[in-house]
Amino acid sequence: MAQERSYILPGGLAVERTQPAIGAVVSGIDCSQPLSEALAADLRTALYAHGVIFLRGQGGMRFSDHLALAEAFGTPVRDGPDPERPEITPVSARAGSREGTASTWHSDGVYQPEPPAVSVLRAIRPCTFGGDTCYSSAVAAYAGLPDELKEEIADLRFTSSLAARMPRNYGHFGSAEKWEELNTRYPPVTQPVVTVHPVTGARALYTNVAWSLAIVGMDEAEGQALIARLSAEFTRPEYQTRWSWEEGALAIWDNRLVQHYGVPDQQSDRYLERITVRGGPMLSIADWEARAPAACDAG
Repeated sequence: MAQERSYILPGGLAVERTQPAIGAVVSGIDCSQPLSEALAADLRTALYAHGVIFLRGQGGMRFSDHLALAEAFGTPVRDGPDPERPEITPVSARAGSREGTASTWHSDGVYQPEPPAVSVLRAIRPCTFGGDTCYSSAVAAYAGLPDELKEEIADLRFTSSLAARMPRNYGHFGSAEKWEELNTRYPPVTQPVVTVHPVTGARALYTNVAWSLAIVGMDEAEGQALIARLSAEFTRPEYQTRWSWEEGALAIWDNRLVQHYGVPDQQSDRYLERITVRGGPMLSIADWEARAPAACDAG
């Protein structure tokens, strides 16, 4: 990773880091215009280096532009509620309400066998004050652990389930029947406590209090204590950056490198739209070493 606060990438993208451990604002791009391969490569480089990147002044974007931007990172997921735009997941919250704010540290889609890789979130009607999103480096969170704890968790896995985290009468899903449908669609899975990024080889802490139910092979109390201990690392300010939304702003983050938290203090209603990009199975340290022996010590 470049150590300069600001730098220019080969395709012309300007990068200004927001914090040493995570985050950068990128400029020199108009997302309402066709995206060149050079700029697409710059965006990927900046994202993998900083975990989350931010763009301002993109108010001229349309849905097609949002989609093209997401496609620079892979194949978009098509499971949104609008059949005309199935790639879009609405992200909305009412003024003063916690509902819809995702106000727990988490990574998206942990409960899926192949969680999404990248999320591209665009402000359509941001709130006038408050409602920021915080991001924490899962790479820095892992790197900061004591060596003995790294050794203890290297081969551990945790269980995750969408339905187990959602009460049957949870208003967002509408009915017990919808809950059963989701339970069938997303059966319980296990994920590695420590993952390895498939492109960079960076090791990252993946467990979190939002989606980690138990540690495989541990009794409940011991497993819950470990989940809480590891999840607390994301709350360290030195691992974080914070983004204040405005009209025409975007945030692009790699769910394999960061965790995020929606601050539930929005002073007016807000509406954003997210496109997520398909990922693959999360790689454990053992998976990475078997796949790329020469990169065993990466991260």
